[in-house]
Amino acid sequence: MTSAPGTRPPRVVCIGGGYCALFLVKALRRAIRRREVELVVVSRTNFHAFHGFVGEMLSGRIQPQAILSPARRVFAPAVFMNAEVTDIDLDGRAVTLSRLLDGREQVLDYDHLVVSVGVTDDLDGYPGLDEHALLLRDYRDAWHTRNHLIQMMEMAAIESDPEERRRLLTFVVAGGGFGGVEVATELDEWASRLCDDEFADVDRDEVSVVLVHSGQRILPELQGRHDGLIDTAEAFIARRTRLDVRTGVRVASATATDVRLSDGTAIPTRTVISSTGTASSPLLDQLPVERDDRGRVVTDETVAVPGVSGLWAGGDCAAVPHPHGGTCPQLALFAMVQGWRIGRNILRLKAGKAPKRFGFTELGDACALGRYSAVAHLRGVPVTGFAGWLLWKGFLLAFVPAWDRRLRLLLDWTLTPLTGREITQLPLDDAVGLDRERFEAGQEVFRQGEMGRKLYVIWSGEVEVVKDGEVVATLGPGQHFGETAVFEELRRTATVRATVPTEVIAMGRSHARTLSETLLPFGDAVRARPTTTRPAAPAALEETSP
Repeated sequence: MTSAPGTRPPRVVCIGGGYCALFLVKALRRAIRRREVELVVVSRTNFHAFHGFVGEMLSGRIQPQAILSPARRVFAPAVFMNAEVTDIDLDGRAVTLSRLLDGREQVLDYDHLVVSVGVTDDLDGYPGLDEHALLLRDYRDAWHTRNHLIQMMEMAAIESDPEERRRLLTFVVAGGGFGGVEVATELDEWASRLCDDEFADVDRDEVSVVLVHSGQRILPELQGRHDGLIDTAEAFIARRTRLDVRTGVRVASATATDVRLSDGTAIPTRTVISSTGTASSPLLDQLPVERDDRGRVVTDETVAVPGVSGLWAGGDCAAVPHPHGGTCPQLALFAMVQGWRIGRNILRLKAGKAPKRFGFTELGDACALGRYSAVAHLRGVPVTGFAGWLLWKGFLLAFVPAWDRRLRLLLDWTLTPLTGREITQLPLDDAVGLDRERFEAGQEVFRQGEMGRKLYVIWSGEVEVVKDGEVVATLGPGQHFGETAVFEELRRTATVRATVPTEVIAMGRSHARTLSETLLPFGDAVRARPTTTRPAAPAALEETSP
């Protein structure tokens, strides 16, 4: 999509379809329609996700698709491209796009480039979280988390082992900021509703929600500015006896069956939701510009990147100077205003005028606490309880970019108290695919006599194979186990447990069989083992391989 100079109006390319892009479009809309400027928004997804309602989506208060708005609708009249940016050429003023189907590339030139790629989750330093944590930043991750929560309730309803039942019904949320508190309080209410209305086999007292926060007080976004709101939130949460808030401690590691905290305690659970830690997008590494200690692109007061003509950065990936000092927080409202300021400054430069400084300070903050309650402030004026909830939801609703989504949200809020929460489970992933799992020393991967549905390859660490109480083998990195049960559809012939912290790759039956048939070294290793008498097994291992 290249054009000869002088044959088109100035082209603005925006990388990322988030809040910054939304208000960049608003700022340029009239100019686009008058053909004074051309705007192209490039995003990997063809929708805009409104993250302010993720907690309610997880709990089934609103329909999952209600927080999505079609990109081609909300970014109109800009040109929308559903693709991935793989290369940025600042000297040539061009970006390379790759289509998601097969990686086929095309080059798109620009006069102004707006970088608003957001951030990614950072789980480094937390062993096991990368394998076992449920994430919320990406919509697909949030939907997967929603399905997981429902699945835990379904499994607990038919589980007779009290220890496993406890793990299934314990939900750990890591991070006590706005996002973590909203999710934890929403899940607390969700559990009450589901136990009363849908899951008669689960007693509400069995369900536990644990909020873990490394600071001494929750809601660090409000500390030092609105401590009274924190007091109100903590008092409100304290009255909810089934919501366990643990401050001054952080998640140290996670496994498939528990979460280890920095104070040495372990919480038996099969659910840990991470609301902590961000990392910069790898795409930013291509830009030879100044970055701050959090990896964000440093801009000047006009939201332009110093030293590079025509380059702008906004949203979570940008360190934009705050009018009162420091840099702007990574909040949606600031990203919106930054997008607006970038658009207006581009028009000012086109008209031969000097760009204006970013002058937005704040409008308000809020945190929903479930049960139609919230703590909020509007320009410093505190509003709490139901009034705070109404203020916050009305504020968010006003910024939902598509009017039909606003209507759907209103309908969900109205009908859910009458019809109940949405509890249908719509899995997005193949349940027998590839997964990474972590086990601490002494933890069992599986037990002798259990049904086997996964084959394991050791990534790091060591396990011992125990048959009838006797250790028959010790396995290390690169070795695999679990073949007999998977290929011959038998029960586990031995117990396998980690002797040191161990990470494994787990493969479902169909993937393991396909791998044994297509990856020659793996298939040869499988076929080299003695087989049992069952002819249906394509690549069975010896009976001592569990």
